[in-house]
Amino acid sequence: MEFFENFGLHEMVIGTAVLLGVYSGIVIIRLARLSRPRQAEPVWKRDPAEFGQQVVKSGIEAELAELRGEVAALKEKVSLLEAARNVSPQYGEAVALAQKGMAATQVAERCGISVAEAEMVCALSRARQE
Repeated sequence: MEFFENFGLHEMVIGTAVLLGVYSGIVIIRLARLSRPRQAEPVWKRDPAEFGQQVVKSGIEAELAELRGEVAALKEKVSLLEAARNVSPQYGEAVALAQKGMAATQVAERCGISVAEAEMVCALSRARQE
């Protein structure tokens, strides 16, 4: 008990300050851990339904639908170009108009060819579409 007999006010103040310092350090470390943002869980560990909802929310689905529309339009243009490539250059415009559904008389007037030629071009383009 001699240890406590030599314990005065000065030692008690120093001891209290040391304990408060240690406690403050622990609190600061805990607060620092809480303020750090947690890293997101990897995609392969998430619930598939949650991932699907995230995809819908991010707009990927809408963008995908838009891209599919653009691809369909490009496929149509490519098929028109392929058809025009296989035809003589003077009938290229006539084939394009026939594939758009224009009548043979209108194709003949617009391209400066005879009605018989225009009817033949229209018949060939209909046969390729079928």
